[in-house]
Amino acid sequence: MKKITVGILTGLLLIFCGVISPLQAQDPGWQRHGMREQREKNLENLRLLKLMEVLELTDEQSPQFISAFVDFRKEMRLANDVIQKETDSLASLLQTENPSDDAIKVSIARIESLKGDRLEKVRKFHGAMMTLLTPVQMGKLIVFEERFDRELIENVRGFRAGHMPSDSMHEDNR
Repeated sequence: MKKITVGILTGLLLIFCGVISPLQAQDPGWQRHGMREQREKNLENLRLLKLMEVLELTDEQSPQFISAFVDFRKEMRLANDVIQKETDSLASLLQTENPSDDAIKVSIARIESLKGDRLEKVRKFHGAMMTLLTPVQMGKLIVFEERFDRELIENVRGFRAGHMPSDSMHEDNR
């Protein structure tokens, strides 16, 4: 049943991408402004599909997990965006002639505080998942979170260099 759920979600994703692609081709503005957002959505869908496959969720766990995970990832994106803006602000400050030490310290403190808030969101999510997932599934979630982005980047680099990407994202997380 789990494989059917993952198969259905994959099929829906492919159908959605097939419907959106012709619309994208018709609107040049979409290409400039929406391509990045669409890539991010596709990456999030891939992340969720791979994670569901790795966790082997039951029919009872799936809806709760999907809802919590989607909310969590949205919170993480927002937190990362704020941290990035603050980091950009610090970088701009450092580019000025004779930046104030106090202003730099305040900016650093804001960034560190935001990072602490982000870590607290991760802890809160993990705490909620401990009540939903089995210990084995929780372990797989932790491993997946630590490896997914890194292995995706490695696969993209390998692809650009002409090497076939490995299926390590799938196999190592089980």
